Amino acid sequence: MGRPSNSNRSPTRAFTLVEMAVVITLIGVLAAIAIPAYRHIALRSKAAAVINDIRTFSTTFITYNTQNGHWPASPGTPGQIPIEVQDAVSAPFALPTPIGGYYNWENDDTSNGFHVTAAISIVSTGTSTMSDDLDLLQMINDLMESDGDLNSGSVRLGSTNNLVFIIEQ
Repeated sequence: MGRPSNSNRSPTRAFTLVEMAVVITLIGVLAAIAIPAYRHIALRSKAAAVINDIRTFSTTFITYNTQNGHWPASPGTPGQIPIEVQDAVSAPFALPTPIGGYYNWENDDTSNGFHVTAAISIVSTGTSTMSDDLDLLQMINDLMESDGDLNSGSVRLGSTNNLVFIIEQ
């Protein structure tokens, strides 16, 4: 008796090169669709967090101005809470922002290339650099219902690439 014949065995099932190419192409197409959508969601999440912080901080500063007849003094250092509102401002003011950099209270200031009486800016520092993603900054501008232009309106890009939310000009 000899070796068993191969003709009795069932053929092995394997993927063909064409089937593999189709699967890889489909995965590529799905990734090409998903990556921009993911980026948009990530940008919107960061923008929403910044907007929430700015609205909370600006409400505190406006309340202080209403009660005292003047704005708090500028502390001079990004991330430092003005002493007049330390008890009213939440801790995130002193932490890096969701888009990098630190929040900065500006009172009677012209360092951004335009004069503001009262503003909250996001300033890059040596330890935390603010994002320079114009899509993200424009999204913040649009969601803050500014005029849609980062060179005018209540949300602006300063001369040193700081994002500035103007409370009073």
